[in-house]
Amino acid sequence: MFHQQWLQLVQNALDEIKSQYPHCPAAERAKWRNRLQQIKKSCDHMLESWAFIEEQIAHLLSEHPDLVSDEKELEEEFWLNESVVRQFRQGQGYYGLTMFKEAKHLFQQVVEEEPEFLLGRVYLGLSQFQENHLDEARHHFHIVSETASHDVFIGFAHHMLGCIAVKQGEDRRAIKQFGKVVALLPDHSDAWFNLGACHYRLEEYHEAIPYFYHALSLNEDDWESMYYLSSCYRHYQEWGSVSFWRFASYEKTNHPRVIESIAHDYEEMGQPELAIHWYQRLLDRDSGHSAAYHGIAWNLWVLNQVDQAFLWIKKGLTLFPKNADLLFTYVWMSIATGDTRRAKMAMDMLPADLTKQPLWLAIRSRLSTQMGEFEKATGMAEQLIKQENPSIKAMGYYQKGRTLLEMGKVREAIHHFRQAHQLASQWKDPLFFEGVCHMIEGRPDSTRNCWGQICVPSLIG
Repeated sequence: MFHQQWLQLVQNALDEIKSQYPHCPAAERAKWRNRLQQIKKSCDHMLESWAFIEEQIAHLLSEHPDLVSDEKELEEEFWLNESVVRQFRQGQGYYGLTMFKEAKHLFQQVVEEEPEFLLGRVYLGLSQFQENHLDEARHHFHIVSETASHDVFIGFAHHMLGCIAVKQGEDRRAIKQFGKVVALLPDHSDAWFNLGACHYRLEEYHEAIPYFYHALSLNEDDWESMYYLSSCYRHYQEWGSVSFWRFASYEKTNHPRVIESIAHDYEEMGQPELAIHWYQRLLDRDSGHSAAYHGIAWNLWVLNQVDQAFLWIKKGLTLFPKNADLLFTYVWMSIATGDTRRAKMAMDMLPADLTKQPLWLAIRSRLSTQMGEFEKATGMAEQLIKQENPSIKAMGYYQKGRTLLEMGKVREAIHHFRQAHQLASQWKDPLFFEGVCHMIEGRPDSTRNCWGQICVPSLIG
């Protein structure tokens, strides 16, 4: 009873550190580090005591072997010496306390002494997986999958081989492994979910959807499957299904990721008031969530509440002064309101590595254009055009077009806006400014043609 209470206290303390440490002020970090050291010392003391008791038991058994058999059965038709059992149990203790390095050392000894003891090999593979030693873990789970006689062991080994493939960014290989799991264990809901998640990451949303439904048929409380279903339907803009599954997942869990997704959905559906409402809920749930400050500010901007938008951006930057999204939006809003001085001050405070990123090159080019530094602006735009990514190239052509338009080089600007639109056909800004160019040159029909492509309503399924 005491052991269970102690474990619960340790787990609660670890959970508190996990939730508080990433967002705490610098002045409080020492407190949480000390707390973790205290927990580790307590765990070490507990395990030392455990090892001492194990030695006492071993000594007692050596004097009175009739107290218990010299061997112990851990799995069907497999017998182990007491010393190996002791190492295995100690390894389990370390593993349960998430002390994977210590656990791995003990399970390695177990496997070396009893290579056919599959449960020991499974725990060794798990410890290596948790330590991110993926190739070593894959080796042991492969052995289990080839040598085990029970479907549960074989299925678990293939599931872990799938998880390793996911960590290594090989979703195709993972799909094959998870497929073997459900063939052996058709009620394995995690494997069905993982099949859907692999197809989702591969942007194969149509293939992913049935797997998430199957996972839900096995576990009706699986909020992550609900969340992924909503995300799949979002890619098809089937907003009715998006809302149904978003709110279903929200009812099952108050997870910040779900709340943030609901806010994003309302943003994309053009309902900024509701987006703000859900970003406020996100702040109520997690006051240290930078995306909530950014979301509120952006949607207030959309509602033309400029002063309030700046207020929320500044609140966010006070708490997260190096957050790239907040900094970018602050600079962008400053440029949009014509306050180049404020924009430049913010840009000058950016880390050097950040200013070289494509998005920041684009905003720096725009700022230079507004300040009349056209040569500097076109130079940065050309850096974007030289990139391989089509979206980044499109951004470069667009920014150079804006600069050329400001310089009065309308014909050249038209060419750059067209290049941007060809590379990013869903992006409407290049069409709008091409239309402006045609209007300047007295071609209203061409202007209407460009702007007509912007105004045609899209069908929502």
